[in-house]
Amino acid sequence: MSTTTQVSAYISEETKAEIEAYVKRRGVKKAYLIEEALQHHLQALREIPEDLIIPSRLVLTAEAMAQIAECMTQEEQPTEALKALFRD
Repeated sequence: MSTTTQVSAYISEETKAEIEAYVKRRGVKKAYLIEEALQHHLQALREIPEDLIIPSRLVLTAEAMAQIAECMTQEEQPTEALKALFRD
């Protein structure tokens, strides 16, 4: 017999709304949905090579963000390599 424990997490209002809509539509409990989602996620982390996992969020330093902002405001033409990438 396995024991259970309660965990707490802050989630966005959008995620909460999606969870509530899903459980209402499917007739499952929130705890079941969250447990299943965590199990699937953990299984994927075990099975997919770490270098192939793309984080859903990137954390940038202030310096990195400034560099990105600077690049976005420049009106440079795309390189031939970039054009070729988009053609493929």
